[in-house]
Amino acid sequence: MSRNLLAVLEKYPDLKADRSFLALQHSLTETEQRLALARDYYNEIATFYRTRLEVIPDRWLGRIAGFVPRPLLATESFERAPVTVELAA
Repeated sequence: MSRNLLAVLEKYPDLKADRSFLALQHSLTETEQRLALARDYYNEIATFYRTRLEVIPDRWLGRIAGFVPRPLLATESFERAPVTVELAA
C-alpha cells in the first residue's frame, strides 16, 4: 500500500490596507484619550475654581469682581453617533 501525502501551501498577499487601518484605529484611540485627559484637566481646574469661590475672603472678592462658577464637562454631553470614516480605494 502506498500512502501519498498531499499538502497545499497558500501564500496570502501582504495587505497594506490592514496596516493603514490599524494606524487609523490607533490614531483615533489616541485622540479619544487626549480628549479625555483634557476634559479631566478642565474639570480639575473648574472644581478648584469653584472651591476657591466658596472660601472666605475669595468668596467676597469673587462676588465683587463678578466671578461665577464654571460648569463641569460631563462625558454624557460628548456621546454621539459613531463617526463614519470613508477609506479611499
